Amino acid sequence: MIADCVVIGAGPAGSSAARRAAQHGLQVLCLEKASFPRAKPCGGALSMNGVKTLDFALPAFVQEGFAYGIRAHYASRVLEARRPQPIAVLVRREVFDAFLVEKAREAGAVVHTQEKVLGLEETPHDVKVRTTRGVYRSAYAIVAHGAEGVLNRRLSGPARLGMRWKAVTRRDAASVLRSSRRCEKPVLEFYFDAYPHGYGWVFPLRNAFSIGVGGLHSGPLSTKKAFHDFVRRLGVPHSTGYRGSTIPCCGIASVLGTPRTLYAGDAGGFGEAFTGEGIFYAMRSGQLAADTVAEAVKGSLRHPLPQVYRCRCLKVLGDNLRYAAFFARWVYWFPGFFLSLFARRPLWAQEFLGIPLGETTYKHFLLKRFSLGRLGNTGP
Repeated sequence: MIADCVVIGAGPAGSSAARRAAQHGLQVLCLEKASFPRAKPCGGALSMNGVKTLDFALPAFVQEGFAYGIRAHYASRVLEARRPQPIAVLVRREVFDAFLVEKAREAGAVVHTQEKVLGLEETPHDVKVRTTRGVYRSAYAIVAHGAEGVLNRRLSGPARLGMRWKAVTRRDAASVLRSSRRCEKPVLEFYFDAYPHGYGWVFPLRNAFSIGVGGLHSGPLSTKKAFHDFVRRLGVPHSTGYRGSTIPCCGIASVLGTPRTLYAGDAGGFGEAFTGEGIFYAMRSGQLAADTVAEAVKGSLRHPLPQVYRCRCLKVLGDNLRYAAFFARWVYWFPGFFLSLFARRPLWAQEFLGIPLGETTYKHFLLKRFSLGRLGNTGP
């Protein structure tokens, strides 16, 4: 046996899992099919709640800037809400992901890039991972290779179940959009009429903008067509330099692993249904998977590995994922109504921004609204 734990995938979930497992003193091997830096389709907004999950500071070269609030559009309606402190840090995923890999190595994890995993075989005693370079054996494995990874297709992982967020995005130079979007305290812009059951976005990066559309995809709508319609609406020149991605939004799946294998990040279906945010949930689920595997290696687990892991995910992430899905269903069916509702109640919008800050959760926000009567109540 060459390792206590093999982590498959070195994105935010895999890198976070590898780092945490190494910090527990485990021998960790992380396998990644790509080389870094790698292109990754993503809006690039990391909530401050996500930043809080890190045990290290993000250096200046990783940070593209900060967002202090939101500006939401639906037809002629516009809602703007701000906080004095940032609600999100903007990142370029090729830089951010490569930095997380280096932090995993710094903690003692061995990371192999450009090595694709071809198969995984589990026995009562160990896990055998077959790659393009050879075969590795370990006590446990954490699958964190995204929603479309080979093991999800062959082993029917949790990412194949439930709702799915589909998105198309690209990055454009700052000069292609009007300068009014540049201000001292930038905001994240959302267009809730740009994509059914989702939105279009414009996020400010350093000397650039991240532009995209995405949502809970269903029916025959082409996400690429919606993207082209959106960039035309913004007055941005046509370009083919866009990329697509799929984010499973399963909540907390009923099964998140086997006796020796756990699923984290998009491979585990940990996408958030309202915003499509995946980075925070990827990093946090990776950390929880590593904590659980570390206890298993040390012999301190009193219950089966996947059962303990799922309970921890339910406790830490479950309420946010469950209530975000509930919120998404209502807002995406009636976006104009909810935008007007929040515009009439600025305190609601201010409190809602506490979710990406980690001050509150979807559950607490919604239950507080219902405790005042109904969403249409005139209370604060």
